[in-house]
Amino acid sequence: MANAGPRPAPSRPGNGEDMGAGIGPVLERPSRRRWPDPSLALVGTTFWVVLAFIVVPLGVLAAVSVHPGRFMTFPPQGFSLRWYQTLLTSSQWLEAIRNSLVVALGSAVLATSIALVLALVLDRYPVRFGEYMRRLGMMPLFLPPVIMGVAFVAFFYEIGFSGRIENLIIAHGIFNAPFPLLLISSGLSKVNRELEESAMNLGARPATVLRTVTLPLIRADVFAGVLFAFLLSLNEYIVAFLVSGFTVVTLPIEIFSSLRYSFSPVIAAASVLFIAGTGFLVWLADRLAGGLWD
Repeated sequence: MANAGPRPAPSRPGNGEDMGAGIGPVLERPSRRRWPDPSLALVGTTFWVVLAFIVVPLGVLAAVSVHPGRFMTFPPQGFSLRWYQTLLTSSQWLEAIRNSLVVALGSAVLATSIALVLALVLDRYPVRFGEYMRRLGMMPLFLPPVIMGVAFVAFFYEIGFSGRIENLIIAHGIFNAPFPLLLISSGLSKVNRELEESAMNLGARPATVLRTVTLPLIRADVFAGVLFAFLLSLNEYIVAFLVSGFTVVTLPIEIFSSLRYSFSPVIAAASVLFIAGTGFLVWLADRLAGGLWD
């Protein structure tokens, strides 16, 4: 019989490559659909709901301010800027705006000055009972405005100094001082002390170090403190109403007084201008301070 040659070796079932090829289709499974994380969806929905609660009332307020009728109506039955003209030509409203700006600017400077001095002393010098002094400086933040207002009224009445715009400046300056104190204290805690020590080693006096080193480093915090104190004073009503003694009328007092007797769209116009001015001040302070929110 003729030699047929060597036979090919039969394939072994234990060969890894053949087994992988054989069981590959078995291991392959259809891809499952990945559902989004429910927590992320909840956070996103909450964000849009909160944003709507903020933006929608502002849109309604802006729409009401251009209603041509004598009462606030939504949706507006037409378009007119007559109430903005009334606001900017009324001596009563202009006086309220002027008083609010004067009080807010004066009290912001006073509050920031108090906070800056207190923060520097407590941060740079070993003051006895320093922590209690810091808590005393923060006390107006935790007291109700009514109590603070009554305290200011009693104090100014006892010293025979009441019914003046200076009363509001002093009251708002003390009442709003905790906010600049928090910001400036936080900024001072981040200042590198080696920079101040290097300047003093080069012969600079403490006042020069404060002016040329420390204050530029906390510039953004100081501007933020002035901004917060200004806006809080501009918006504050309870302390202003009690301290003014019906002789000094600010914009919040004028708005609340007008709401007692009518719902004129001029109130909405004043509110729109107030919101626009607040946004502009925030933008301006951010530019001047080199980035408040960085």
